[in-house]
Amino acid sequence: MVKLTEKQRRFADEYIKSGNATQSAVKAGYSERYANTNASKLLQNTTIKSYIDGVLEEMASKRIMQASEAMELLTTIARGEMEETMYIGTSDGVITIEDKKPDINQRTNALKEILKRYPIDREGKERLLQAQADKATAEAALAKNKADKLTQSGKVNELLQSLLDVKSGGDGSG
Repeated sequence: MVKLTEKQRRFADEYIKSGNATQSAVKAGYSERYANTNASKLLQNTTIKSYIDGVLEEMASKRIMQASEAMELLTTIARGEMEETMYIGTSDGVITIEDKKPDINQRTNALKEILKRYPIDREGKERLLQAQADKATAEAALAKNKADKLTQSGKVNELLQSLLDVKSGGDGSG
């Protein structure tokens, strides 16, 4: 730890609060005359400067979230462990929903943010792309299957039939 006199420590602490060297010197107990001419020299003192830098760095580390803390927070969201209280305004007043867990979109977004920080190798990227292609193919097949079933069972409603007629050049009257 940096060794300062009590007066130097008071000056440094006051300077951290106010950012004004002259006022800080006076509050620390230096005479106004000395403060007016030598306050900037106090800031150039390597011992005082080192103390101020150390305190400011410590303050910043307490206020600023570190990467590990951010990852922990994202992980609790992605796992659905975090809960929040929601307030919904209605005509009858405010409804409070306590212990609401993250919905699927919030959890997915947290997972995406986590995965951005973990590079995947070329093989992993290829597997991911193949899985996405397989998913798209399966969704297209399902949509086609549903459309075929609706058409074959005669459940195509009148509006859809009218649209089909118009598209094929009919007048839509049936």
